[in-house]
Amino acid sequence: MRRRTFLTTATAAGLGSLAPALLTPTAASAQGSDTRAVPRVLTETTTSTGSPVRPDRRFDLVSVSRSPERVSGASVRFELPDGWGSWRDLRFHTEGPDHLDPDSTAMVRAPEGAIGYQVRGADGSDLTAVNVRDGEPLAFGGPERTTLRAEGGEYRSLSGTSLLPVRTRAGWGADESLRFDEDGDDLWPAEFHRVQALTVHHTAMATTDDHAADVRAVYRLHAAEQAWGDIGYHLLIDPDGVVYEGRHSGEDGIPVFSGVPLPGRARSVTAGHAAGFNHANVGVCLLGDFTHEVPTRAAQDSLVTVLRVLCALTGVDPAREIEYVNPDTGAVTPQEALARHRDWLDTECPGNAFADVFDSAIRERVAHGLL
Repeated sequence: MRRRTFLTTATAAGLGSLAPALLTPTAASAQGSDTRAVPRVLTETTTSTGSPVRPDRRFDLVSVSRSPERVSGASVRFELPDGWGSWRDLRFHTEGPDHLDPDSTAMVRAPEGAIGYQVRGADGSDLTAVNVRDGEPLAFGGPERTTLRAEGGEYRSLSGTSLLPVRTRAGWGADESLRFDEDGDDLWPAEFHRVQALTVHHTAMATTDDHAADVRAVYRLHAAEQAWGDIGYHLLIDPDGVVYEGRHSGEDGIPVFSGVPLPGRARSVTAGHAAGFNHANVGVCLLGDFTHEVPTRAAQDSLVTVLRVLCALTGVDPAREIEYVNPDTGAVTPQEALARHRDWLDTECPGNAFADVFDSAIRERVAHGLL
């Protein structure tokens, strides 16, 4: 018997209420259909030599990307007009699409007014300074939000309703040109598999006051700087509990899935959040760094609701241990049906503080329907 044994028989009360739920997309409200504009994300990339880097423009975020076998011992510090700040350890995630070599990446927020940064212990790594505020405006139209609705059964979200609002890619400002090469070909063609598992992550970086900009920054790093062609997560959740559509899954208006999902038959688009285990595995990422603190109550409640919805749609039992079968290779891996990133790979994600309370704060609430 593996850890968390209290969950192995805890299905009757909680998941039973989820099983009859069938969610379908509803029309977005007219209020979310106006044209709007967001700044294009700007980046400056260089190779780490251990020397200070002073970007040509102001920057909000620094990303450090290196090979997975070299993920320890790196740190960063920032230069302000009055001098250098203290060194901060970098925390790396190993992620990436299964058709590419995995990347280990750390992202950190730059303090306001930073004019430079320095990374040590990561020579040869790709360094990217990200500016989310000063790019030319990109115009977006169409629905800003979509809603998933429970059409039957006993399912209710934690708010007491049967609705789950999701901010669309157009709503948060996804630059869809990043998904295509110069010839207009999709850099990461969609592939769909029957869902077997759900996995929770954190971005491991402090958020700004503009959470949609935080999502755009992660998207730019994944899609362009790391050349994946899209963001690696299916859904993202900000500290206020707002849910964002992630990886592009088609033009039918249904996030995550190929067509209307049915329990036991729901097929998710393959993303890039757990290298080697991406197929049939839905990745949900919380914005923030939960190494030393847990997510906000709003974010935790939203995560519980999202996971309950996903369980209802897919038939995944959050209290079970499964044998995950990679649809591409046939490799079998014993795993929790509702897992943390660290359960799949050698990583601290979703943060030590959050990981320590994950069973009681999230898993047990999802499995038992607890508020």
